[in-house]
Amino acid sequence: MGATSGQNDLWVFREGHNIVSGPHLIEELRSKVREVMGTQAAPSGLLNTLIRAGQIEAALSDAGSPSAGTVSRLTDALAQTLYGKSDNLAQVALNLNVSVPEKLTICTPEGFSYYALHPIDFGRLALRVGTNGHPAAVLGIRSIGTTLSAVVSAALSTTGIPVERLTVRPTGHPYDRVIHFTLEEQKWIDKQKLMGASFLIVDEGPGRSGSTFLSVAEALLQAGVPKERITLLGSRQPDLTQLCSPNGSNRWSQFQFAAVVPDSHSRFQDFTYIGGGEWRRNSLELSGEWPTCWPQMERLKFLSPDGRRFWKFEGMGSFGEQVQLCTQELTKSGFGIPSADEGGGFVSYPVIHGNRMRAQDISNSLLENIARYCAFRSAEFRMPPNIPDRLAEMLVHNVQQEFGLELDTAVDDLITGNVLLTDGRMQPHEWITDAGGRLLKTDACAHGNDHFFPGPCDIAWDIAGVAVEWDLSPDALQRLLSFYRQLTGDDTSKRLPVFILAYNVFRLGWCRMAMSSVAGTPDEFGIHRAYAEYRERAEMEILILQRDLRHGKMKDSFVANAERSV
Repeated sequence: MGATSGQNDLWVFREGHNIVSGPHLIEELRSKVREVMGTQAAPSGLLNTLIRAGQIEAALSDAGSPSAGTVSRLTDALAQTLYGKSDNLAQVALNLNVSVPEKLTICTPEGFSYYALHPIDFGRLALRVGTNGHPAAVLGIRSIGTTLSAVVSAALSTTGIPVERLTVRPTGHPYDRVIHFTLEEQKWIDKQKLMGASFLIVDEGPGRSGSTFLSVAEALLQAGVPKERITLLGSRQPDLTQLCSPNGSNRWSQFQFAAVVPDSHSRFQDFTYIGGGEWRRNSLELSGEWPTCWPQMERLKFLSPDGRRFWKFEGMGSFGEQVQLCTQELTKSGFGIPSADEGGGFVSYPVIHGNRMRAQDISNSLLENIARYCAFRSAEFRMPPNIPDRLAEMLVHNVQQEFGLELDTAVDDLITGNVLLTDGRMQPHEWITDAGGRLLKTDACAHGNDHFFPGPCDIAWDIAGVAVEWDLSPDALQRLLSFYRQLTGDDTSKRLPVFILAYNVFRLGWCRMAMSSVAGTPDEFGIHRAYAEYRERAEMEILILQRDLRHGKMKDSFVANAERSV
């Protein structure tokens, strides 16, 4: 089979949004605000509540709900509380009895969840950039720009200048976003112009194109705002030669741009950086074969000065809360490692001096322990099926792009009602036996609902991960399935083949996407080798599916398509 597509045609990232109950969200928000105003709030409570309020405000604004304004005032009050001004919070919270749509689409703020982007970093940036004494007109780009704009506004308010904010939503192709201001938005802009305001556009990024920032900045120009009064505030400096929006470099150069300096630079100055794959130097035998790594996609990690604990960014907001709850439950079960909330989305763990597992360590007792772990997750980490199920689409799309095959009749088993927070990291090196002989699972909670596939799904994904990553023999796999079936009554054998295929297809896509970022680094060879191995396994699974099709288990049209391509 020959590859038929370019590297970026494969899907590895999934949509980061959930469709949830609007009234439930508001009730949850009320509860969180009460905790913040009480005396029992966790150290991260205020920050997580602010992020949640910003998510809900963005969702209501996107839905055109009149209640967006009420939640906006709450977001502002929470942001002001970050800066010590809490007198307005109680009054705003009392007015949170609002009517909202029955269903809302909530977007995951990726910077807060995965990339250690701290809202306060934007507050510091705004104070550094300033407005030369002019009033500030802050435009947050939804979704994450909602929370960021509230923090920027709160920070600037401490200087005594008038500040107002607005959130907007550009639309269109990711590389060529556009925005058309509504009549109300245009009135707001005209008002700010008359006041002589400086306009600050706030968002994470820019991304590969810069077109989201550019669409808002250029729309302000068209609305009569002088370009010298427009400043873009983002999270990273762009490489202008790489911007892929039309004429992106020239368009970008006409505007002022400033990027945050993360607080982690100073917070961890005495720590040892072990992110970007550097953890392998500390955790694995130097003579051994290191696991593949996509350095740019790794979470921030640091080793404490005394070498006894490591700190990892596990996420802020509801994502971080979910990770910490998962970690606590795994620790109670005996599978996890105790953690401590260090604030700002960071969690610390003790350094475990033990033996990391290798594929050759497989044994009956190890298989039974892995089965117990999967059974525990299946029972305790159930999730409501309100997350868009795109796993089957990913498999169909990637197989078509990579192998030229149509799999639309072979993926029914991926669509399941048994949705749970999977582990997603079942490789041997993620398992450690401690000095007492206990088998512990590391990195077990941050990847089951992140921006990569599969997202919450069937436990068969994790069992497929064990089968592939430990290179289980047919006999060992049958023993694993038997142990799991005895513990749960769930026979995964019939649906497992398509999950094994999906797992291999996702991982080969992950490797292809990572290739361009590791070129010329020590990880280049490993990524290329892993890609070839996952591709070979996927090819084998497709041949097995063909065999099953010949026995009448699937439609004959798939056989014809597959045979023409082999």
